[in-house]
Amino acid sequence: MKAYLVHVALATALAITGAASAQDGEALYQTHCAACHQSEGQGLGTFPALVDNAVVLGDERELVDLVLHGRAAMPAFAETLDDAAVTTVLNHVRSAWGNDAEAIDEALVADVRGESDEPEPVEVDLPDDWFELGEEAYLRSCAACHQASGVGIPGAFPAVAGNAFVTGNADALVRVILHGRAGMPAFVGDLPNATIALIASYVRNAWENEAHLVDAAMVEVVRGGDDLELDPTTPTFRPGAGN
Repeated sequence: MKAYLVHVALATALAITGAASAQDGEALYQTHCAACHQSEGQGLGTFPALVDNAVVLGDERELVDLVLHGRAAMPAFAETLDDAAVTTVLNHVRSAWGNDAEAIDEALVADVRGESDEPEPVEVDLPDDWFELGEEAYLRSCAACHQASGVGIPGAFPAVAGNAFVTGNADALVRVILHGRAGMPAFVGDLPNATIALIASYVRNAWENEAHLVDAAMVEVVRGGDDLELDPTTPTFRPGAGN
């Protein structure tokens, strides 16, 4: 009888743990992923559906690498989510909405994270007072919607402070500034490359954000339709950032 009760208690504990893990996975997904991929994984425009998605259900290492390091418009979460959080949210999307794929182990996430070589610093051509100039340009062109403090307007314009998309792939951010998206206007014909570079560099380093800088040459590459192919975690010399 005692052994039976122990067995029942253990089974109950495991069930509760599993339910809590599933809830945590859904909460992480809603916080970090649903804005682009939508609450039910149905996707939106350029953001693919996660339901019955070959990448989501396919090779585990490829999926983990995508979430950690980003790709195209997909931001990198290596600096935002730890191994446990990445594991939990991926196991959620691999088992939600009718998806049925094997669970990912946290050790695999740690292994994929450890494979990344430390990238070389990126050299940029910006004035010494880029942060102040970037703030001035941001206040002129962006603050009416995203607010001077970067907190946005809930339900209308997203916050840029603490936003993983803003600090993720630089080319994706520059592309949105140039061509707009949803309620975001396009500045491709209104602002020169140098000003867009200052704005991008500012929002990526203000309000405790931290990401490598963008210069006019990089903006020109994106304006021409090409990708920068920079690691989102690439270090850079950031004088004056956050002051």
